[in-house]
Amino acid sequence: MQLYYDHNDSMVRFGVEHIRNSLKQKGIEFVESFITYGSLVLPKNGIVIRKITGKKGNPAPYADQAFKIYSDEDSIHIEASDSRGLMYGCLEWAERILLDQTSLREPIEQSPAIGIRGIKYNLPYAPFDSGDPFVENEETCLDINYWKAFIDMLARHRYNCLSLWSEHPYHLMVVSSKYRSTNPYTDIEIDRNIRFFRQLFQYATDRGVDVYLFTWNIRLIPQAAVGLGLPENVGDFGNMYDHLIHRVGLPLNRFRSQSDLIRDYIKEMVLQLLLTYPELKGLGTSASEWMDGDGYEREAWIVDTYLEAINQSGRDIPFIHRTNMQNAGKEIKEMIMPHIKPEKFYISWKYSNAHCYSHPRPQFEKLWKAWEGIDLDETQVLYTVRNDDVFTHRWGDPEYIRDYVRGMLKPYVKGFYWGADGYVWGKDFQHIDYGHKTWTYDFERHQFQFLLWGRLSYNPDVKPEVWVLSLQEHYDREHAPLFLEGLSSASKVIPAVNRLFWIDYDFQWHPESCLSEVSGFKTILDFVDAAPMPGVNVMSLRQYAEAEADLISGTIVIQSYDETPIDILRQLEQAADRTERVVKQLHAGLGELCGGHAECTLSDLQAYAEMARYYYCKFSAALSLNRYRVSGSLVHREHAVEALQQGVKHWDKLGRYWASHNKPYFMARVKHTFGYPFYRRDVLADIELARQFTIDAEVKTDGILS
Repeated sequence: MQLYYDHNDSMVRFGVEHIRNSLKQKGIEFVESFITYGSLVLPKNGIVIRKITGKKGNPAPYADQAFKIYSDEDSIHIEASDSRGLMYGCLEWAERILLDQTSLREPIEQSPAIGIRGIKYNLPYAPFDSGDPFVENEETCLDINYWKAFIDMLARHRYNCLSLWSEHPYHLMVVSSKYRSTNPYTDIEIDRNIRFFRQLFQYATDRGVDVYLFTWNIRLIPQAAVGLGLPENVGDFGNMYDHLIHRVGLPLNRFRSQSDLIRDYIKEMVLQLLLTYPELKGLGTSASEWMDGDGYEREAWIVDTYLEAINQSGRDIPFIHRTNMQNAGKEIKEMIMPHIKPEKFYISWKYSNAHCYSHPRPQFEKLWKAWEGIDLDETQVLYTVRNDDVFTHRWGDPEYIRDYVRGMLKPYVKGFYWGADGYVWGKDFQHIDYGHKTWTYDFERHQFQFLLWGRLSYNPDVKPEVWVLSLQEHYDREHAPLFLEGLSSASKVIPAVNRLFWIDYDFQWHPESCLSEVSGFKTILDFVDAAPMPGVNVMSLRQYAEAEADLISGTIVIQSYDETPIDILRQLEQAADRTERVVKQLHAGLGELCGGHAECTLSDLQAYAEMARYYYCKFSAALSLNRYRVSGSLVHREHAVEALQQGVKHWDKLGRYWASHNKPYFMARVKHTFGYPFYRRDVLADIELARQFTIDAEVKTDGILS
């Protein structure tokens, strides 16, 4: 067999490498030859990989990032009109070789369901918040070998966007003679940093991954403030949510917003970024966090800094305007959009707020009137998809993400990027090395989650055998289907919990740990009056207890909801039972061969089963206390106490499974230590809170920020 391709194309070389590896695994001999321009003699009995472009003003035969694979006599042809499409076609064929699906009755034609498929990556340099995920990854994120492994993974899984987020990345990435004193690094260190980031950006470009840089508008580091001749505390980061200073207009925010010096400094830094890094695809920022003034004042600041710098650079790049804590509004339409070509401008919206693992069809656009005053026929939208739910246990439910992706397929939605605000998928600093750890990086431990978002957003119709094949990398062929079943059932736990117990923001609620920055461990009192996820027709615990007591109309009310607390309880019970059944089968089948990812994944699955049962007990107790409120019958309060007593046993088991593989760490957004045994007293205290619960008890929960 002959491989025939353009070896000068880096993306094609990456795709061919995977075909080559698949052929070797199958014991198929091959030789390689390269496209030479001029006369074209196609090989027989080969794989022909070539770009087909439009001629004489005719459009390209294939859409952007699309490919076609077909057979012609003895050869397989992989065609596309751009390098990404060819790379994806090669990756598809490499996979088909391993799946023994190389007999083509009909051509394979694929094009991306979602054009921009990205990752939201918060860098540990001037990070959005402090905590072990950022501290532990400062060195990792300056290691090009880490980025090469991460970017290769992105390309394999069909991502084409890497968005890097930092409050103030400028001192690491650029230098300006105009403001040299604001950069604390030496010339040698600055040169080293620039070479590193250029290598990173170029490597991403070679893999078809566009890099975007996001910043938080007027934020400075203390060294930059001093270099500008300002007091050091002008660059004081502090805690973003201390007294909600960025929303009530602390004088420091107003000073930064109105300072001509800071305005010119930011403009100069953005300009130098664009001049220094031609590989940088685009920029993003917001006119909300940290800024003061009305909408027009904030947008004018964006025009004077970011947009003016883009104009001065002479570069025609995409600009992404986040709408965090604001709707798109007429200010953006009037102040920003006239300065940018429509095809280069995107509005970014938090699609599920901080909890993508909740409901696959979130309704916050409608609830918060996101597009009021915006013509969606002329506007391009990118969704920010936030996973601030699961950082420790492996997650992977293909059907959930398939449904989620299909829900994003709207004419005005051009793409998305998903990731966490409070976590960095860099070095795996959580897992203790007990001898079975065979990976280095966190994304390797959570690779199935990355795979699902990337592959399904390119093609929502990916077949289950692809997931089984991918899991064979970590688990043998015989047991991979069971691991898929176990991960799918276990991954239903967190979404079910979030739908019945909802708080908008990541610092307010982290379901994997049952923790909040605002109030610490979420007690049974928080759960009694818990609000369900808004907009998706889930009935609250309190509503259910009240309707249940109304014999005349209660049944009708209950039936008007898509999900009730009883439905959620049933789902948690089923997820626990199914996951535990899979674990027993795997333990029996693997025996002494259990190690590496298999051993660790089994521990995760067992932990999910106990997590499901703990939340089942807690929700049951909260429902019983609501029934007690309605009826006054002490039997319900006694049931609540019994449920919470049972919950302690499941919390203890959850803690043992977690501790068998992991060590505690200080969480960035939640500001507490992650580790179940640390909160056993809180779990026990719930019992006494229920025992003393009274009908007229006032339940206090975190407020939901609008």
